[in-house]
Amino acid sequence: MKRLIAAALLLAANAHAATLTLDIQGLTKKTGHVLIAVHADAASFGDKGKPVAVRNVEVKDSTLTVTIPDLAPGVYAVSLFHDANDNHKLDTNFIGIPKEGYGFSNNVGARGRPSFADARFTLAADGTTLTLTVF
Repeated sequence: MKRLIAAALLLAANAHAATLTLDIQGLTKKTGHVLIAVHADAASFGDKGKPVAVRNVEVKDSTLTVTIPDLAPGVYAVSLFHDANDNHKLDTNFIGIPKEGYGFSNNVGARGRPSFADARFTLAADGTTLTLTVF
């Protein structure tokens, strides 16, 4: 009986999970990895909290599709960067301008890090697909 209840609870929890699909375009090199973070709030988006999901995906082409399942429907923002040299950091020049590609949901941030409010989107219960352009 306990197993039946546990299975029912697990199925109920998964019924409320949504899938986020990211179509990433504009990768200029076919090397390294794209590091992706999905943020549920402004603190996480501002590097003062923990993302709800992270992915590290190998780059083999100029486009990439990444699926992130099991997220609760709601408001999120995505940040990513193309770690072309696989040193696990976003390389910048001496004044802090990125030398590797980066992107955000809603394709904001071409001229600097956007706010959570600018990058936020709503993940629908039946899933959402976003197209992100790497700057």
